Amino acid sequence: MFKKEEVLPVVDAADVARKLKLDYSRGIKDQNEKAVEAVNELWARIWQPEVDMRTLAKETCEMICKRFGIASAGIALRSPIDGLYRYEAVVGLSEESSASFMKICYNKEQLLDPTVYKSYEISKYSKLFLGEDHPYAVGEESTYVHPGLIGIKRRALTDSLEADYIDTFIPDESGEIAGYIEITGTRLRKLPDTTTIKWMEHIAFMLGAAMRLRASTPKETQRTQ
Repeated sequence: MFKKEEVLPVVDAADVARKLKLDYSRGIKDQNEKAVEAVNELWARIWQPEVDMRTLAKETCEMICKRFGIASAGIALRSPIDGLYRYEAVVGLSEESSASFMKICYNKEQLLDPTVYKSYEISKYSKLFLGEDHPYAVGEESTYVHPGLIGIKRRALTDSLEADYIDTFIPDESGEIAGYIEITGTRLRKLPDTTTIKWMEHIAFMLGAAMRLRASTPKETQRTQ
């Protein structure tokens, strides 16, 4: 004898929509979903030309530290006046260390000098700098929160040391370096994972778009909007 096929109840379309809406607004969110929401909020800020780049840089650094668990983050941008790279925002450091960062400026040759800042290419846009290679110029030790920890031994491949950091370049319309996002390890003293690095690259492209938008928007419009 054949088993009688079970007849499932009919689901109402309104209930489908209601469930999806509730899941969207109240469902349990993983870290990646929270990152998506934060980046969407950043996009909204980027499309407000009255929000200047320094403000955007500060808000972006705060978002990176909060949503990706990064211990500290900084953003440097190329000046349209003299072409030098300067930090516009630093988050997660002491007041003294932040002040030291804000005094630093580089030209392109200094920024990419492998004899001072030895690095390892992770991708076309991201470079890893490891503490064992002393990737800092003389006098830049003051930019670290715990300079006394520089030089301790790494015990695991995923450990982050005091002088470790990752730079992700912000490209301009011609592919040149318009600036960079600099992140340290996580608050748990681990190196950022590949998902985080790819998010940094996505955010870097967004900041590049923000710079172009503001460069093409008349100053009068920026002030009155």
